Amino acid sequence: MKQITCINCDLECRVTINVIEGKYVFSGNKCNEGVKHLIDGLTAPTRSLMIMMKTAFPDTPFLSVRTNGEVPKNKVKKIVRVLSKVIITERKRIGDTIIPNISRTGCDVIAASDMLRETG
Repeated sequence: MKQITCINCDLECRVTINVIEGKYVFSGNKCNEGVKHLIDGLTAPTRSLMIMMKTAFPDTPFLSVRTNGEVPKNKVKKIVRVLSKVIITERKRIGDTIIPNISRTGCDVIAASDMLRETG
């Protein structure tokens, strides 16, 4: 038995999950919209990733970046290690790709800030 707060909608149901004969059985949910979300979270958890990356610019030594989708939870530590070794050497705008297809996840790491935009 496992209890999870479903965050798929504003109801934030406290859902109890049991495995009966190899199948998930849910109780406590007020709707069925979050069931797929909960199953995905149990069988293939993913995370959105936001992190600060180093830059080569003294006026902005760090740039906020994020993934443009969710990455498998089991790859988050590897991705953070990769990003911690990269130094951004070009000016970027919000949404510009920093690293495409990070760790073969299908997600790009993109700029989440305009702090490095070209001025002038």
